[in-house]
Amino acid sequence: MNTVFRHACSATVLLWLCLASGTRAAESIAQIRNLDLQLQQGAYQITLYSVATLSNIALHGLKVAELSGLAWDQDEGRLYALSDNGYFLELQPVFQGQHLQEVLLHGGHRLLDEKGKALRYRRADSEGIAIENGANGRRGDSQLLVSFEREPRLARYRTDGTLVTYLPLPAELDDIGNYRSENKALEAVTIHETLGILVGPEFSLKDTPAGLLNIYSLDGGHWSVPTHDEDSGALVDMAAPGDGSLIALERVYDGVFSGIQSTLHRIEFQDGGIRIAEQIYTFNPEDGLFNDDFEGLAHLAGNRYLMVSDDN
Repeated sequence: MNTVFRHACSATVLLWLCLASGTRAAESIAQIRNLDLQLQQGAYQITLYSVATLSNIALHGLKVAELSGLAWDQDEGRLYALSDNGYFLELQPVFQGQHLQEVLLHGGHRLLDEKGKALRYRRADSEGIAIENGANGRRGDSQLLVSFEREPRLARYRTDGTLVTYLPLPAELDDIGNYRSENKALEAVTIHETLGILVGPEFSLKDTPAGLLNIYSLDGGHWSVPTHDEDSGALVDMAAPGDGSLIALERVYDGVFSGIQSTLHRIEFQDGGIRIAEQIYTFNPEDGLFNDDFEGLAHLAGNRYLMVSDDN
């Protein structure tokens, strides 16, 4: 299969797609390198267009730091970047042709609880983010899905951080005792056009085989594919491009002296099962590209993607 897969990455990162500028004042936060770098692995080709290193600044107490998830709102021209400290930022990537020109910070919001109070401590470990109604041609109706570790749950939020509701999880994902540790719970969430909302733990649950990326639907479906690294491969994000497939991001981290690998997987579903599971590309620090903790993946349009790294 001669498939072309293009995406964009960074060391606190963003990339690809033309947007109109917003009307609110916003702060420029990126140093950008345009690369046009062609990468090939098997049947897949990646064009790495730009890398943006984001300034580690704070706005109203919300720091551009520890970003663990991305969600693209096509209708609003906004990129929601989730911090694992219980808040999200509103970013605007600005493109010219095939290259990222700028990243603007418009603001951000803390995630609130049922009483309208900001999440704190264990309840604030937000890891995965996806968007509902972000590409329906209507403005003002987008909502965010956020998944959590430590106290595993899936919540729907308005784009001002207000809690709408909690979504019921499959029984095996509802109990933190089923995870390999509190910090290895619900790392990823996305919305698939036929399978609905999908979530994934960072590592396989206790008493289940290791070396697998595990994907669950809220109605009880469960799929798994082999990791690139059998011992340390972890699911950190997913994106559904709308063509029936799923792109999964795996991170491999064995310690401070080992470097960090990031592998992109492509999964196709058929008749309730998996028809194809392929590894697209592995970013290996030994190749001189990145040694960064990529945890967030967002689909923009067509075969264009953004990746973001945690900075810790």
